[in-house]
Amino acid sequence: MIKRFASLLAVIFLMACLLTPMGIAAAKGAVSFWVYEPELKREQLEKAVALFERETGYDVEITYIPKSDFNTKLNTAIATGQAPEVSYLDQPLVPRFAVDGILLNLDPYADGKTGIDRSKYYQGALNTNVVGKKLYGLPLNQTCVALYYNRDLIKTPPTTWDEWIDMAKKVYKKGQIAAMEVPPGGGWGAWLFPAFVASAGGRMVSDDETKVAFDEQPAIDALKLWLEMRKYSDKEVQDSANSFQNGLVATKISGPWEISGFRQNFPNLKFGVALVPAKTKDGIHASNIGGENLVIYKSAKNPQAAWELIRFLTYRPENAILCAEVTGNFPVLLEAAQDDRYRKDESLKVFLKQMETAQARPRMTSWLKINDEIVGKALDQALSGELSPEEALKQAAKKANLLIQRDK
Repeated sequence: MIKRFASLLAVIFLMACLLTPMGIAAAKGAVSFWVYEPELKREQLEKAVALFERETGYDVEITYIPKSDFNTKLNTAIATGQAPEVSYLDQPLVPRFAVDGILLNLDPYADGKTGIDRSKYYQGALNTNVVGKKLYGLPLNQTCVALYYNRDLIKTPPTTWDEWIDMAKKVYKKGQIAAMEVPPGGGWGAWLFPAFVASAGGRMVSDDETKVAFDEQPAIDALKLWLEMRKYSDKEVQDSANSFQNGLVATKISGPWEISGFRQNFPNLKFGVALVPAKTKDGIHASNIGGENLVIYKSAKNPQAAWELIRFLTYRPENAILCAEVTGNFPVLLEAAQDDRYRKDESLKVFLKQMETAQARPRMTSWLKINDEIVGKALDQALSGELSPEEALKQAAKKANLLIQRDK
């Protein structure tokens, strides 16, 4: 009798487990999810994932990895057949991974019963996931660059390149005040450069993305602007510690990640944020997009669960805001960006406006190499005076096009 009662209890316990969220999760399967080790709001991210688990019955196994080690560990996991089912992925890596056949095509899910209205996302951010007209991820966060200016040095920010140069001539003091923190060459400068090229009406690559276009006049003009601004921006002033924060530089191009540091560490700094100046009055105040995406790997054992997870995290406004805050960037949903925390902050709302004209990086598989090793070097050569802007960009374009042809 005791033995039968114990058996009955075991059956009841087993049924209870199967009917609880944890039991249901075990029955439906788990999703492995690799994320950057967050500096903020880790608990909130875990609460959001816990809510997903309760609503769907799926289980999620989060692995936190420092951002500096993330790509190395991810590549190792892929090479050894141990890729997670879902992970963050830096935007420019999506084309490479998609062409290599590592990522799952998400069009059937995005257009299916649990699909999405793609128009609800910022199109620039969503397009960083599109390769060969196929969708390989959903945007997790986004960022862009805009113009910072020191209100003690200039009252009204420039809106055109001519105004910027005029401002530079007026504010410049040899060895004391620099007009601009002129971007350097290398990968960082090459990442900023497309904002200036687009502000001159150009593009870094052709419309069909089969060849580069940064040897055309808009890019040459953009590089000439940098050289012109350097006449009024002594390098030793720019290179001094915290030169903008200490009031030694009038303008700089950078992203929203600077704002909290300025406010917390330099309370006497009176800074403003404005759109990137356009080349002409009727030109575009363009910027470029950075950020991360959420992708699903082709090896995922439960792709429907993986899809529902990335949809849950990016498609609900409250979760889109959370993901943006965890990663220190902006939300990718248009509705989420209307939240008061962005609209009522005089600096952040400028970045939101700037985001409307921010453009995705080229989706060529070799773009990271072109950016860092070819465009970055060309900028160095022009800024150092080794080559003219025309020579530097035209030579770089030839190298880049050869690389593109080789990678086809």
